[in-house]
Amino acid sequence: MTAMAGTVRPQAREAAAQPWLLSARWDLSFLILSVVVAAIPYSIYVLFGGQALETATVKGTAAYNARLLVNTLVAVLIGGPHMYATFTRTILDRDFLRKRFWFIASSVLVPITVITMAVLSYETYVWLLSIFFALASLHALQQIIWLTEAYNLKARLALSLKSRLIDYGVVLTSLYPIAVYKMVRGEFTIGPVELKYNAIIAGWTWLAALAAIAFAMMLALFIAKTYLEYRSGYVNVPKTLLISLTVLLMFWTPIFPNMDTAFQGVNTWHSFQYLALTWYANRLREQKTGQRVGFLHWLNGSGERGGLASRIASGLRKVDHNTGWTTFYMLCLAMLPISGILLTSGSIIWPNLHPGKPGADEVYSYMGILSILIVHYVHDALLFTDSKAIVD
Repeated sequence: MTAMAGTVRPQAREAAAQPWLLSARWDLSFLILSVVVAAIPYSIYVLFGGQALETATVKGTAAYNARLLVNTLVAVLIGGPHMYATFTRTILDRDFLRKRFWFIASSVLVPITVITMAVLSYETYVWLLSIFFALASLHALQQIIWLTEAYNLKARLALSLKSRLIDYGVVLTSLYPIAVYKMVRGEFTIGPVELKYNAIIAGWTWLAALAAIAFAMMLALFIAKTYLEYRSGYVNVPKTLLISLTVLLMFWTPIFPNMDTAFQGVNTWHSFQYLALTWYANRLREQKTGQRVGFLHWLNGSGERGGLASRIASGLRKVDHNTGWTTFYMLCLAMLPISGILLTSGSIIWPNLHPGKPGADEVYSYMGILSILIVHYVHDALLFTDSKAIVD
């Protein structure tokens, strides 16, 4: 690393050290320092949850209702739009749809599986939530790795496999020390539902210790690697900031008593990043292919015909600065009723599912949300292999 850095001209080294995807201001605002939004869900929960916040698992309490309020706000304003944003790069991209038609078509198996597990029995419903939580954590961490690799590409300096593995390792291990410890103690729940991990690894203190040791080792390697990069005169500033803040957030999030709401903080930051990155990927796709992405231009020229609608569009265009962000977000928001239809249909076709069981009142919500959310995970498992999509 030192020898390589020494051969790079100062101007090139400075550019490589700060390889912002769009600009320092945009990256810091939407991708890195936006980590502060992770505090919003738990703050709302504390504000409306009353004094006995530990009663969030008891239906009808102020804390329980505050938890549902947070879940609803996150789902409607940012979590829901973020999962539907994926389809602007898959189903709504004619080239992607043509090349990977059978991949898209196979996605119908996801809602079939989700609905079957939610309806079949309470046990399968709890397994569904357990699988979902595991997939959600891996998906959020995979997004960070996707973004990390984009910063590596943008820097245009060759990095060893060892260097990349250290970056990925510290990200992937950061979530689990406290989380696994709580699983071992039987304290890992989503609202009133005890996830299956608790029963499977109950008492496995060695596993909690192993998770802690693995994270400690990767953190030490990451700190040492960053120090050596600093000594050599080159540190990838945005990537290092991103990984450092991710590790802090992921490590400490499971410590909160109401983990359902705590992880909504992670979800909020993840979704905020994802919306920005997906908008940017669509903009770059348009520039690279020369093919117009229609929903980015719906406001253009709409203020010339007069009338209230045109004036509103003109005002939005000024706020939007002709970036297409407003119409992109509105399109993602407009797809939310799909989940609402699934939710309502499920409650009509299978009324009163799992009566009297913990968390049964939320089964239809999870049925509507997870049917789409896990499709989003599947599509992103492929999209996240291409970091060039967010590199100009």
